Order: sequence, then structure tokens, then C-alpha cells
Amino acid sequence: MTAAAALAAALVPTAVAQNAHRRHENTVNRQYRLARAIKETYTHKWEVAGGGGFLRFEPGQYLRRDNQIDWATSAAYYFTPEYGLVADVRGHYGDVHLNNPTCTGVSPFVVCTPSIGAVKPLVTEYTFMAGPQWRFYRKEKFAISAHVLGGMGMGNFDGGSKGVPAPELGMWPDNNHALAGSVGVNFDYNFYPNFAFRWEPTYVYTRFGGANQNNKGMNFELVYRFGRQ
Repeated sequence: MTAAAALAAALVPTAVAQNAHRRHENTVNRQYRLARAIKETYTHKWEVAGGGGFLRFEPGQYLRRDNQIDWATSAAYYFTPEYGLVADVRGHYGDVHLNNPTCTGVSPFVVCTPSIGAVKPLVTEYTFMAGPQWRFYRKEKFAISAHVLGGMGMGNFDGGSKGVPAPELGMWPDNNHALAGSVGVNFDYNFYPNFAFRWEPTYVYTRFGGANQNNKGMNFELVYRFGRQ
């Protein structure tokens, strides 16, 4: 019994040390695996994204905001895992609720007065923007980045107005070179190192008709990464 007790006393510290060593190895292996996965995901040189969403747009100074559906596509070039440049193109489409006017005269000398009924002119805008993008949170499955963009916008406000000039209906005039900008945050969920789903709350600034439009919305996109830094 004395010999057995002595043997047990000698073996217990050894078993405890072995278990601690295995736990340490498991922790190190897990940390190494996570670091390798993060590097595999965020050292891609190119990132392209595409999808759609909606935007709350102000079609005229005294008109209520309308809900527009949109498509959005972008391409980003990353110099490092954190910093890159992105080019962004979007299209927005929506109907504007207006009183149906009675108009007299010949364009551009048209006088309109509201009457009973409603028309829904189709309003479309396109934005072409570029700017820096900063990926400030990077994990194996999640990433968060932010961008600030600037560029130009194109707006068509006469669609579906039955020939009535948009300003006569209280909307902005058509413009193919309006100032545009955007600030957005990207929340990415990675299915694979090179493939992710993105949710993007966005603010879009436009300047149609010499006035400022502050528009808010969100997009849902699929992201594909390729190339190596």
C-alpha cells in the first residue's frame, strides 16, 4: 500500500502537467488557426459587391419623401488589409405622389393648377462616386468597414409626368451633373474567405435644383474577393 501510494503521488503531477500541456497546445493551435483564417480572408487585393435595397428620397422642396428601390455595385482595391479605395455606382427608382394638375400653354410657358386625382411620375437617379474605405474590424466570420464617397449624380424627374416639366409639379429639374456624396458602413458576414454577405446602412447626399437632399437607406449585397496583396 505504501508503494502504491508513492507511485500515485509520483504519477499525479505528471498527468496534470500533461493535461495542462495539451490545453496549451489546443489554445495555441486555435489561435494559429484563427490568425491564418483572418489572413486568408483579408489579404485579398480586390473586392467586388453587388445587390439592392431602398432609399428615402426627397423629390421636391415641398413634397414628401418617396420610397425608392435601388441597385448598387462597387469595386474596391485594398492596399493593406485595412485600407483601400472604392468605386461605387447606384441606380434609384421610385414613384412620386402628386396632385393631378390641369395645365395650359406650351412648354416652356406652361401654367398648372392642381385638380382632383393623382399622378405618379417616375423619378430616377444615378450616382457615380469614389473614395477611401477603411476596414477597422476584422474577425474570422465578421468584418466592419466604412467609406466616404464623392462624385456626381444624374436625375430624371420628368418621367411619367405626361409632358409637364418637373418644376411645374414641384419636383427638381432634370440634371445630369449634380453633386453627389455618400457615407456608409459595411457589416460583412463571411461564408468563405472570399465570399460574404453585406448589410450596408447608407446616407446619400445629392444636390438637385440648387438644393441639398439628405437621403437615407440601406443595401443588401453579396461580396466576392480575389487576388492577393
